[in-house]
Amino acid sequence: MRAPELRRGLGAFVAVLLAAVVVTAGAGVASDALGGRDTTQPDAPAYDTSDLLPTPVDDGGAVPVADAGTQKTVIVDAAHGNAVGRADMQPLVNALVEGGHEVRFYTGGGSSSLISASGTSALNETLDDADAFVVADPAAAYSSSEADAVSAFADDGGRVLLLGDTPTTATSTSSLLGLSTSATTAGSGQPNAVAARHGLSFNADYLYDMTENANNFQYVYGSPSGESGLAAGVDRTVFDAAVAVTHGDAATAAISAENVSRESTRTTGTYAVAVRSGNVAAIGDTWFLSPDGATVADNEVLVGNVADFLVSGTKTGSMGGSGGPTVRPGALTTRGTGALGGSSGASDASGASNATNTTNASA
Repeated sequence: MRAPELRRGLGAFVAVLLAAVVVTAGAGVASDALGGRDTTQPDAPAYDTSDLLPTPVDDGGAVPVADAGTQKTVIVDAAHGNAVGRADMQPLVNALVEGGHEVRFYTGGGSSSLISASGTSALNETLDDADAFVVADPAAAYSSSEADAVSAFADDGGRVLLLGDTPTTATSTSSLLGLSTSATTAGSGQPNAVAARHGLSFNADYLYDMTENANNFQYVYGSPSGESGLAAGVDRTVFDAAVAVTHGDAATAAISAENVSRESTRTTGTYAVAVRSGNVAAIGDTWFLSPDGATVADNEVLVGNVADFLVSGTKTGSMGGSGGPTVRPGALTTRGTGALGGSSGASDASGASNATNTTNASA
C-alpha cells in the first residue's frame, strides 16, 4: 500500500474513533442533565407497616354476678316497641339470673287500653310485683299515666334504669292501584317522658371524638365524673354513638365523655352519659350492655354495677294492683328460642302481665 493511501485510511479510522468517543460522552452528559437513573441505593430506614394498625382495646373482661343476698324481681319493658330486647342485653340478664334474681319481660296487658279486669293498670300490677324496672329505647312514648306510675314506683323505693340511644325513624311504603305511598314512623325512641319526672333528659344527637377514640370516631371513651356506685371500679368505658344525659343539681353524673363533640352542633366539651338521681339511673347508650360491648375496656364493671343498682333497692310501697303472676324459683322460662331457651310465661286471669320470665334454676 502506498504511503498516501495508508495515511488516508489511518486518518479515517481516527476520525471514526473520535466521533464514537464524542457521541458516548455526549449521551452521558445528556443522561445526567435529564436525571438519569441513579444506581446508588438510598440510605432510608425501613417503613414499619405496624404503624397503620389500630390501637387495641382490651376485650377480655367478665361481667360480675349481682348478689344482693335476697332474690329480687327485675322487670324489663317490652310493651312499647322497644328497640332493645333480651339478646341485646344478655350479659346483664345473665349477671342477674346467675345471682339468683328473677328477670321478666313485660309485654303489656291483655287489652289495648292496658287496663285489667280488676280496673287497675296492667303496668301498675306488674310494678307491684317488681323490685326494679328497665326501660330501653321505647318506640311508643309513655303516656302521662304510665310515666306517673314509674315515677311513683321509684318514689316507693323501686329501682328504675332508663336507657336511650339516638332516636331513629322507619319508613314504610305501600302500593294501592299502582300508587305508592310512604309513611314515616318511629323506629326507636327515648324514655324522656319518664326521665323528665326526675329532672333528666336524653339528647337526640350522638357524641363523637375524632382524636381519641376506640378505633372509630363514634366509639367514645367515658370516665368516672362523680361519686356514684355506677362508676365504682371503673377506669375507662367505651360507648357507641352515645347520647348525652342532661340533668339538674339533684342528680349526679357518674360517667362522662370528655373532649367529645355533639353531632348536631359540633360543640366540644364534657358530657354526662351515665347519671343517677335517687332510685333512677339514666344511661345514654345500650351497646355497652350487648354481648359485643359488655367486655370492652371496663364495660363489664359498669354492667356489673348496673346489675347491683337494680337489686340493691328496698321497695316499701304498693302500686295498688292485685299483684303479678307468681313465678317460683327453680324453673327457667323465657319467650321463644332465645339464648336462655324455654317457653313463654303465662298471664294471670286479668291479663295484667304478659311477661316472659327468667329465673335461676338454682335459686
